Amino acid sequence: MQLCDFCVEHILESSKSWDYHKCYTCLKEDSEWSTLVESSPGKVRFEGDVTKNVNEKKEAKSRCLFCWTLSQDVHNVAPELEEHHKPIYRWSMRSLSTIRESLETVVIAFKQVPLIKKEGNIELEQVTLPERTFYLFPEKDLSPLPSIEKLGPSTDPAINGGSQIKTWVETCNETHTGCMKRKKANSASAQAIPTRLLHIAGPPKSAFKVIETATTPVRGPYASLSHCWGGDTFVELRQKTKKQFMTDGVPWQMMTKNFQDAIEIARFIGVEYIWIDSLCIIQGPDGDFSSEASKMHQVYRNSYCNIALVDSPNSKGGAFRSRNPNYVAPVRYVPKEESAIFGHKPWGVIAGDLWDRELLKTFLYVRGWVFQERMLSPRILHFAKNQVFWDCPSLSACETLPSGLPQPMDKTARSERHWRGRLQEPEERTAPLVGPNDEPPYDFWREAVQKYTTCNLTKGRDKLIAMWGIAKLMRDEFKCEYGHGLWERNLEDQLAWRVAECQLLERPSESKEEHISRNIPSWSWASMDGRIDVPDQLTDAPHYMVKDHFGAPLMFDLVGVRRAAASRKSQLGESQPPAQIRVMSDSVVELQHRYKDLERARKETNDHAHQDVIDRDAEPKFYHSSIAIQGHVCPGTLEQDSVSGSWFLRVDGLTDTVIAAFPDLVPRKHDLSRFYVVLSAKLFKPDHSRPGSVYGRGILMKDAGKNHFHRTGAFSFRNLSLQEFAKLLMIDSQTPLSDMLKTNAGRKFWLD
Repeated sequence: MQLCDFCVEHILESSKSWDYHKCYTCLKEDSEWSTLVESSPGKVRFEGDVTKNVNEKKEAKSRCLFCWTLSQDVHNVAPELEEHHKPIYRWSMRSLSTIRESLETVVIAFKQVPLIKKEGNIELEQVTLPERTFYLFPEKDLSPLPSIEKLGPSTDPAINGGSQIKTWVETCNETHTGCMKRKKANSASAQAIPTRLLHIAGPPKSAFKVIETATTPVRGPYASLSHCWGGDTFVELRQKTKKQFMTDGVPWQMMTKNFQDAIEIARFIGVEYIWIDSLCIIQGPDGDFSSEASKMHQVYRNSYCNIALVDSPNSKGGAFRSRNPNYVAPVRYVPKEESAIFGHKPWGVIAGDLWDRELLKTFLYVRGWVFQERMLSPRILHFAKNQVFWDCPSLSACETLPSGLPQPMDKTARSERHWRGRLQEPEERTAPLVGPNDEPPYDFWREAVQKYTTCNLTKGRDKLIAMWGIAKLMRDEFKCEYGHGLWERNLEDQLAWRVAECQLLERPSESKEEHISRNIPSWSWASMDGRIDVPDQLTDAPHYMVKDHFGAPLMFDLVGVRRAAASRKSQLGESQPPAQIRVMSDSVVELQHRYKDLERARKETNDHAHQDVIDRDAEPKFYHSSIAIQGHVCPGTLEQDSVSGSWFLRVDGLTDTVIAAFPDLVPRKHDLSRFYVVLSAKLFKPDHSRPGSVYGRGILMKDAGKNHFHRTGAFSFRNLSLQEFAKLLMIDSQTPLSDMLKTNAGRKFWLD
């Protein structure tokens, strides 16, 4: 890779801070060109005649980084623009201000030019191309940069020597005080090992035995593996193969390319054991996945190093890739003449999305199961398409940037690196998991849910267990009960999660398709697919929030969790709910039956908490997954803005009030009526001279009968007057403020 003459002259050496770039035809022509290369010592020949291997070299040496990237975006995202004969992008260049010890940095951004509405029969206004950012750093700030020879023609350490991999591991072992904390703690819990391991010592490419760690001593650390299974069948540990694999070993030729390469990598870094899911968990209906899945957090958390095969879509892809090092190395720019911005020193040019594009958007890291594997592993060797990446709590790096990502490119990796280190803290620590300068743990959880829900799962029923490893550690630290993806503390806020893009027509938890369906209540974000946004906590002390049927904060009905028993009077409450919205199921008999069921379940929990010995490593189980809520259940109607496509909740008496709605599923035109309930609200008064305004959130629901409701979406509101808030709750607008904010009023119902 390099930069074409046009980009050097019209961008880097331009006196302008921005200008238009090229049309697609020019992008295509200048993105790649032929040149002369040395085919043998002392001889040159034109590249059009060379072999395929040399042709790869040609592509690496004769592509313009800017033009190639932009032309690929047009071709992949908006091929209709290939006939557009005007500039598609405009560029801008600026220097980042130097703060403390930040690197001297120049940023070049390419943004799509606003296009005319039509050109011929092509609708252009709907086309959105990604913005591209490139960073230029002085080479001295990126050093030591590897030589082309050191990078070598392959990511296989047996071919390129693997010196960088060894350097990363050794440096982490010897100098990173914040890494491998659990191993350094030298406690029993920190040395926990999986139920089974593959023992890979002995002659290379031989049969390796599966061992039971309870009966076979393990002498040394183990590596773990993250990989894509794909659709093909491959070797697995099953009840019928268990004896053979433990006695004779798993034959080398039976192992997939993924397993073979992972074993070679583990042996290369000096490890004699490796954990591979399909060989260390008994597969099949008579296997032990259900019990082993709850221990995943321990497997990855206690590994010496996780080996991630990020570029393999299935079991056959393997870890190693051939490459042209000229294509992988950062582009070098040396100004022809000294300039005010660049001086006369050499610069490295790097794509700003390097970490996301080459790592996080790969085959492996769009898998849901792998999210917690990445977050819980103490350190990771990622084998990607073009190079090897390294990740530990102290450093995120790659072969071309072995000393670490420059600060402007390190935002995503830095956040994950920080929490990976925090999640490695040993149980016996004296300091809290969260330090005084850390972001709140709830913010980490919100970010984790958002990232996790953008990933894919082969089986919908794995939606919660694949996230349990992270949730378990947070639950133990913060002493807060967890259930179906939500936390019991401030549960009224969390119930108002949102679907980022409303696209589904059917709730996955209600699907009849086996690979999609899951037994998860509608109030959990895990009942949906697609990215989920978990809201901020409204406030530490909301003025209004719903309560359960006994006037207590909302809570889960979990097996083995002891609760302080409420008095019988507070449990039974009123003989019937308010006549706000009465239905046939609001009968006294029905309510009494439900109250007795709930009271009996809680009594059983209290009486048998010690007899119900539960595994705290296992995902929590519910006596009843319904959540008891008392609040103002009101009717409303959904409306959609014809321009923005956004949804709003319309309520009688609030015609001029905007209430943003976020449906879980695409609403049907003939079914726009909804019930809603405000979950929490805050009264904001800037001073005592003004009445103040109310903001808050709630959920949309549908009536499931017999005082049960299912969630169908969420809503939020801002800047409501007290009179408008009263109308939203459908209570008398002349109600005194103290009565308006009472949380023991409204209908008692169950959210399923």
